[in-house]
Amino acid sequence: MDFEFKWHVLLRYQSFLIDGVLITIQMALIGMAIALTLGLVIALMGKSGIKILVIFSDIYIRIFRAIPLFVYLIWMFYGAAMLTGINVPAFATAVICLSMTHSAFMAETYRAGIESVPKGHTEAGLSVGLSRFQVMRYIILPQAVRTILPPIGNEFVIVFKSTTILGIIGVDELVRKAQFATTLSFRPFELYSAVAVIFVIMVIIISRFNLFLEKKFSYT
Repeated sequence: MDFEFKWHVLLRYQSFLIDGVLITIQMALIGMAIALTLGLVIALMGKSGIKILVIFSDIYIRIFRAIPLFVYLIWMFYGAAMLTGINVPAFATAVICLSMTHSAFMAETYRAGIESVPKGHTEAGLSVGLSRFQVMRYIILPQAVRTILPPIGNEFVIVFKSTTILGIIGVDELVRKAQFATTLSFRPFELYSAVAVIFVIMVIIISRFNLFLEKKFSYT
């Protein structure tokens, strides 16, 4: 059986794909931005030395690294509504689940970066009268950037690819848009091939940008 790739299918349903790409990028950027911020807060809690904050940080990381994003999405979107009677919009649910899941991984990345800085630098900062917050902000974190940046790039790629399952709660990301177009055209191969190419291009762009940041912040 011969198969002919129908290029006109992509032209006919390009609006579906473009809308899906824009939503996917939006979800990835928002989710990653919150994960970066929340992950740093959780990591600093773990390094604060305050017992209750350290325990909270440890529990948070363990829970959200263990729960699959798919399960978390279903529980938040359907389970929370059944328990509380409050229907959270799919977009908001997706952002919450995406950011909280990946913030746990980012917290571990921050922790590793902070611990890579020699303890003597902290002691030196404290000895000249800086507070622990000032030592962390002006001495530790700037040096930890070199260790943190490569994993951040990798995590962003994972976040970007994780958006492909957000369609299960109704978020019109790229894969869901391709599914809609497939039900109308009955041409899944062309449409999913386009999805694959788009993801390859986007991952290459993310990797290149992260490499640029690594070189910019690296020390000679």
